[in-house]
Amino acid sequence: MSSRQGGKKKPLKQGKKVAKEEDEDVMLFKKQQQEAQRKLKELQKKAQGKGPLTSGERTVLIAPTQYSGSTLKHLQLPHPRTNTLCSYYADAPSNTLLEVVQVDMAGRRSWAGNGWVHSNGSLSMLTPIDPLFIFLSLLTQASQTGDEFQFIDVNSIGFESHVDTASVSAFLAMDAVQKRALATLCETRQISEAVCVAKVDPNQVLAWLKRKCSSSRLPQELVAWQIETVDETLKEQAAEREMVLLVSEYLQPYWTERLLREFDGFAQLCESEKKAAATRTAAVVFDSPDSYTPGVADPSTKLAPAKQDKPKTAKERQLERAAAKSKPIMSFFQKKK
Repeated sequence: MSSRQGGKKKPLKQGKKVAKEEDEDVMLFKKQQQEAQRKLKELQKKAQGKGPLTSGERTVLIAPTQYSGSTLKHLQLPHPRTNTLCSYYADAPSNTLLEVVQVDMAGRRSWAGNGWVHSNGSLSMLTPIDPLFIFLSLLTQASQTGDEFQFIDVNSIGFESHVDTASVSAFLAMDAVQKRALATLCETRQISEAVCVAKVDPNQVLAWLKRKCSSSRLPQELVAWQIETVDETLKEQAAEREMVLLVSEYLQPYWTERLLREFDGFAQLCESEKKAAATRTAAVVFDSPDSYTPGVADPSTKLAPAKQDKPKTAKERQLERAAAKSKPIMSFFQKKK
């Protein structure tokens, strides 16, 4: 077919370009990554000149013997439940995170050491905490939209304005902890050799939390719940409920609600407790008014309110003082010997 029409050169038809369809998650990730990089640069500029993590003030700590003071690094991380900044210590060689628990030492005004005096008489203890609770909180805040979770760059989480950037960076630098958190809590995708995105997987999170709440983890001496039955199922549910209450201290309300749903709200246990309470109430025998001990007033009888004395006038108070100072007339006569 000729390419000319009416003596004019007609341009040849070009083939249509094949549009490359990108995955929606990848496109969303790129936008999030650009926004996260911009925020990170702004926060790094603000963080310049703020000094070290610690203020240099001496603190009295009681720590487990296996952790050395030279390897512990102080961090300010958001609490996984309240999201308020709290003190933690990270032991990098063992990839362990320790929570600072302050004990109020009533009556202790200061601490004295070898060449130093600490005016604050409080005492702090370091107790191990599973760092996955911190990871879950940071991931949830960064990726949750309603009941859905989005893919995000792990290295960009936790850089909100109220978070200590240096502490979060040091926490994320614990590679072994990060790998365990991603494998336990998330679905991951490798975008490139240097970039890995992750999304919270609720099924994996709930499976991990249920393992945490196993009845075998609760020491028998801590089981305060008792029931007048030999039903082992109810006893196991009681121990699981105690563990759920303990674990929920480190969970956001969203995950606490999801976890309780996994245990059906302990409906069977609650019903058994209601029946036991009703049985105890029915067994109580109340005495009739006729059986009261003589001399004890009938509680159904209303006593008349006691009359309140009127305040004394100034003249009455003056007469009382004069009477107290006066002597009886017989005191003027001497007694015969």
